[in-house]
Amino acid sequence: MKRKTLLIIVLIFTFYFSANGQSSNIGDIGITFSSLGSSEIAYYEDVVGTGGYEGENFFSAGITYIHPLNNWLEIESGVEYSEFAVTVTPPFYPGMNNESTNTEVSLLNIPVTVRANFLNYFYANGGILVDIELKNSDNIDDNSGLAIENQSGVGGMVGVGAKYDFDFGASLFVNPYFKMHSIIPKGQFDQRILESAIRFGITYQL
Repeated sequence: MKRKTLLIIVLIFTFYFSANGQSSNIGDIGITFSSLGSSEIAYYEDVVGTGGYEGENFFSAGITYIHPLNNWLEIESGVEYSEFAVTVTPPFYPGMNNESTNTEVSLLNIPVTVRANFLNYFYANGGILVDIELKNSDNIDDNSGLAIENQSGVGGMVGVGAKYDFDFGASLFVNPYFKMHSIIPKGQFDQRILESAIRFGITYQL
């Protein structure tokens, strides 16, 4: 199922770029990297006796495409790979193993956001995320009941940024942001990954 989803995404992007390849000023394409922030596992509502989850570190890297709608508004999409390291602490039960366990969650993100530019060098952005889970806490003891719930689904993000456009067509940007994955509740405890960091990117005009 995941392979079919990835194939559909690739075909959509291929068709889009092919259909617009002959027009001028179709947008910018580039690479991004996110880190220098924090992540955590949060619940939709208060839950007692489920153990603890602490985000240790994470990173995201991807390809981005920015398409101008008018002289101040743009739409941004692309594909990002995100990996989260999490420390899991079981609830305390006398006579049982209560040692913490390290695990990882990795996601493929398809963002669809709007960028509103202002004052030449700044912008605000926000939109939705389509998350596809690639790996999830396989090394947690199955008997502990502490596997992190599937994060596939629809999330959201907001942020602000600064950019600089060079005369030869390249642009650099810095984008502090906040993301919430799996906003739509789907699991027993409605866990979701919260992420706040700084995204760096370089793009080039097509």
